[in-house]
Amino acid sequence: MRDLFTFAAAQDLTGVDSTGVVSDNIWDLEADDAGNATETDSQVVGWLNVLFRASNAGATEGLWVELRTSDNTDIDTTHEKLGALFLTDAQLTAAAGKTFSIGVSVAGLKKYVGVWFRADTTSLAATATPVDAWLSIAPEGLSVTQKQPS
Repeated sequence: MRDLFTFAAAQDLTGVDSTGVVSDNIWDLEADDAGNATETDSQVVGWLNVLFRASNAGATEGLWVELRTSDNTDIDTTHEKLGALFLTDAQLTAAAGKTFSIGVSVAGLKKYVGVWFRADTTSLAATATPVDAWLSIAPEGLSVTQKQPS
């Protein structure tokens, strides 16, 4: 389910380099999306899911995907990492239609949360890599129903 915490929806990662780029959305956890002063911190749980809509044909290096948090919207320089995923160039080349899930630690959660995409050393190939990223209570496609004790 993709609801409140969607960070990227078909975000184009063409030309992303090692300095990185922030997701299209950064969430202020102390205000809901309607602008009301409602605490939503308790809704940040579980898993960051990242769906690659196309492969990055000819990728020459890997891609880091990080869920970051900060006291301000400047998550590129002042931040804490809540979770991270590294995809090799071979994984990026074959990533079309695949979802990767990252278990998230919310112990260091601050006011703002967003996703940071960055190439491993220089830059990704020029091929467009549209990506979706969102938080959910479980990894995408995994049932959360557990067996009851007898």
